[in-house]
Amino acid sequence: MKKTFLAMAALCGLFSPQAKGDMAKSAWFKNTDCTQLDIINYKSLSDDKTLGFVSIKDKAVVKLIVDQISSLPGKGDEHISFAKNTKRTLLSFKCGSEWQSIEIYGGKFKTPATTFNSAKNETEERLAADLESIATPKLEARMLKLPNHPFDFKGFRITFKGSEHTPQPPGGPTVGPTSRHLFEIGDQNSGNTVTVSIFEGQVPPQPQAFVVGKKIYYLITHSFAKEPLYPKYFLVSEKLPRRG
Repeated sequence: MKKTFLAMAALCGLFSPQAKGDMAKSAWFKNTDCTQLDIINYKSLSDDKTLGFVSIKDKAVVKLIVDQISSLPGKGDEHISFAKNTKRTLLSFKCGSEWQSIEIYGGKFKTPATTFNSAKNETEERLAADLESIATPKLEARMLKLPNHPFDFKGFRITFKGSEHTPQPPGGPTVGPTSRHLFEIGDQNSGNTVTVSIFEGQVPPQPQAFVVGKKIYYLITHSFAKEPLYPKYFLVSEKLPRRG
């Protein structure tokens, strides 16, 4: 049976909807040929304590984030005064030879016009949450399946390595196509690394248990607390999701 590795195919489906039109004319970016993105999560608007930092240098991943930000309205309709304890995230893009920054306050993007979009926007809210979780991974928090991007937790690191697809065999029994999603988990104390496979076919992908030290964790890719995860996200939990 023919198998193909679908890491980049999975990556292309992470962000939706995609920005339309000529990305070079984005209201958000003077130059959309960006090669690096640094994300910093600060404790709050009034406290510059760093809660999480990550530098992404995979150009394909950076482009997808640039495209998604560019799909948001580039000129907000109101000025907003945020409370001092509002969460703050700073995005710094290296585009060509220059750096450009975009700030997120409480899940809202500050537009190039220094204003904010007042209307509720699910794309904006989800993107803000996704970017926050990339820099500060947490148990039971949804995380994007970014191929080969490591997410660091206390005591271990988990990396989505891609998907291996097995199509329906021609002329064979009707079993349907299947996919195997691969995650590499490394114990930061012992240095040991294991690969966990999650299968998806005629039944939803099932949680997989793994052990770090003496603790059991569960890798979940289908749903958790009634929130759908498949196919874009995964999360790690110390407990199994409830059935039903």
